[in-house]
Amino acid sequence: METLSSDSGARTAFAERLALLYKEAGNPPLKKVAEAVVRLQRVDERGRPVRVSVQRISDWRRAKNVPAQFAALAAVLHILIPQARRSRPTAVSAGLYDLTQWQRLWERAVADPVGDRVPASAEEGPPSEAATVPGVCPYRGLASYRQQDAQWFFGRERSTDALVAQLRAAEKTGGLVMLVGASGAGKSSLLNAGLVPALRSGALDDGTGEEREVLQLVPGGDPLGELTQRIPGLAPVVADARASA
Repeated sequence: METLSSDSGARTAFAERLALLYKEAGNPPLKKVAEAVVRLQRVDERGRPVRVSVQRISDWRRAKNVPAQFAALAAVLHILIPQARRSRPTAVSAGLYDLTQWQRLWERAVADPVGDRVPASAEEGPPSEAATVPGVCPYRGLASYRQQDAQWFFGRERSTDALVAQLRAAEKTGGLVMLVGASGAGKSSLLNAGLVPALRSGALDDGTGEEREVLQLVPGGDPLGELTQRIPGLAPVVADARASA
C-alpha cells in the first residue's frame, strides 16, 4: 500500500497521487497518453479541443505545475484509470480511481499558494482563465449544471451512486432506468454533471477496463428518429415499430 506523504503540500500531494496512478497504469509513454487525449475529442468549458502536451504531463507528475483546467486533467485520467484497473481492479490507494476525489485534490492544488503556477498555454485554455480559476463562482443560479461544470458539482454523490447501481442492475435484468421528478428538482444537473462524468470515469467498468460510450439526445418532436440517428443499428427495430403502430 502506498500513501501520500503526510507533510506534503497540496501541489506535492497532487503530484504524488498522479505519479502513483501513472505507475499503476503501467507507466505508459507520455507521448501515447498525449495522443490518446487527442483521440478522446474532449472540449473544455469554452468548447475548445482539450490538448495536453508530453511536457505538461511530466510537469504535473513532478509538482512543477498543476493543470489550469480540470478538463485537461480529466482527459488524462480517462486514459490512465482504465489502464490501472486492468492490472489492479481494486485501487492500491482509496479513491485513486474516483474522479470526484481527483477533482477535490486538483482544487486544493490549484489554490495552494506555494510556488508559482505556470500559466496555461493554448492547449489547456487562455492564460486569463488560468489566473482566475480559483475565483470562479461555481453557483449557476437557476441554470442546470452541464458536463463541463462537473468539477463544481457536489452534494449529490449518493444520488449519483444510486443511479449507477440501478444501471448496473439493469445490465443483468434488462429494461430502462428512468429519472423522474418535479421541474427544477435538479434532474438535468444530476445526469449531466453527476452520472455522465461517473460513467465516463469507469463507474460501470467493474475492473474490466472497458470504456463505456455515453450517448445523449433530446427527444424533440421525433424521439424515435432522433434515437436512430444516434444509434443507427436500431433503425430496423424502429421501422418495425412504426409499421405496426
